[in-house]
Amino acid sequence: VEDLLSPELCVCRTDDGRLVEGLKEAMLETVIPRGAGDRVMVVLGEHAGKVGRILEREPGRSRALVQLQRDAGGQVVPLGYDLICHYVGGLEED
Repeated sequence: VEDLLSPELCVCRTDDGRLVEGLKEAMLETVIPRGAGDRVMVVLGEHAGKVGRILEREPGRSRALVQLQRDAGGQVVPLGYDLICHYVGGLEED
């Protein structure tokens, strides 16, 4: 997701670099990283906007155990896959 046009519509960039405008949330799928230790951003809920690392994935329950970064006290929280996405932003010190 590159930009939000409204609460219902966004602009996304494809893997090949094209921008696609006017996408609705229902048209998108959350990408959950496959490896332990991969970084995620919380996109919904009380921890929205925080970055953390996956400690353990629970595919049967569609959730992951995530350790939030230091600004959240290193708190470990179980988060549903719909609340997190793969984070590829800049590095922050843990």
